[in-house]
Amino acid sequence: MTAPTYTDTAPNGGKAPQQGGKQPVMYRPFKVGVQEMDDEPYDNSKTLTATTQNMPQYEAPSTAFLRGFTLVAEVAVTTSTATATATGTGVGVLSENGPYNVLDQIIFTDTNNSEILGPINGFDLAIISKWGGYAFNDDMESDTNLFSSTSNGTASSSAAGSFRFMLYIPVEIVPRDALGVLPNKSASTPFKIKIQIAPIATVYNNSATVGGTLRLRIFPDSYWEPTPNDGNGNAVANQPPGVNTTQYWNVTQYTLNSGAQSPLLNNSVGYPVRHLGFIYTDTANSRAVGEGNFPDNFKLQLQSNIMLDRPKVYWQWKMGRRYGYKVKGDGAGQIENGLYWQDYCHDFYGKPGWETRRGYLRTTDGMRLSAKGSFGAAGNLIVYTNYIGVGKGSSLAALTS
Repeated sequence: MTAPTYTDTAPNGGKAPQQGGKQPVMYRPFKVGVQEMDDEPYDNSKTLTATTQNMPQYEAPSTAFLRGFTLVAEVAVTTSTATATATGTGVGVLSENGPYNVLDQIIFTDTNNSEILGPINGFDLAIISKWGGYAFNDDMESDTNLFSSTSNGTASSSAAGSFRFMLYIPVEIVPRDALGVLPNKSASTPFKIKIQIAPIATVYNNSATVGGTLRLRIFPDSYWEPTPNDGNGNAVANQPPGVNTTQYWNVTQYTLNSGAQSPLLNNSVGYPVRHLGFIYTDTANSRAVGEGNFPDNFKLQLQSNIMLDRPKVYWQWKMGRRYGYKVKGDGAGQIENGLYWQDYCHDFYGKPGWETRRGYLRTTDGMRLSAKGSFGAAGNLIVYTNYIGVGKGSSLAALTS
């Protein structure tokens, strides 16, 4: 991306050229002057019960520029004296979206209390963490030191139902140049995370499971205030490109009948789109059943243009090429049942993320975006949309590198 230029002195007191009066100043990129930093984590615990519960609200400390948050959820031991009668209903056996759905609702708000992410649940955040293109290895289940779950399918056990997982709430869009990091300099108007935890019956198949204690930690990830100059005295930009450019995630559910359907995806237009993800479930919200009922072919139409026209096997192949996940299922290294994902951010190298922004799907208010296909049974089409709000005074064209 072209470096910013200014016609006065450099930011933060940096020296500007003086020959012939005021000269344009070429800033070194923002990332030249910053380092990544951690801050004091949030750490709270609650015992799972038969009802939903609110965790204490987290107010992020002021840390100059915010990159995102890592969430760590752990239930160390869940005990029960009941005896299971079948594998599918055993004590401590996690439900289809478990253990992530222990986080019943997550809302992340900015300094004006406007929602950046959410309301979503923990499984939604797991999908965003895995498919959003934010890390070299996005699969949270591939490292058993960071992800674990213990189910007991046939009898009671002192460890049945224990688990640990880590998820990511993204703020930074492109780590390559820090696009999307947000100024976080006021302790009086903090970013906030509100989390509600689920009832036992949401997390486990068998109500005989006894709720363990959920420990939830949140770690903020930030950049410090940039230095005024680099090691050679060149002025360094004191803000990321397109400052206040923000990414948003929304999750919308469309209830469909069986047969040919063409729902309008009204919540997926109006801004440049970075990702579109689709999950189909049956009426009981089963993704395993929804996998078989997903259209084959599936079409995505924007205005009069057919963007996608794909049988499932071809779509799975494309997902595997870009992400490395090549088997359908809910285990490590697999493509979740019912899920079909389309990214618009693989234009820098093969894997999505670290993009140049040239591939975003440009949409404006009032555009007609629709999904078309024949669904095998009635169910729910869940649509994940990751879109970009460009900071005031900038444009997507200016942010294209």
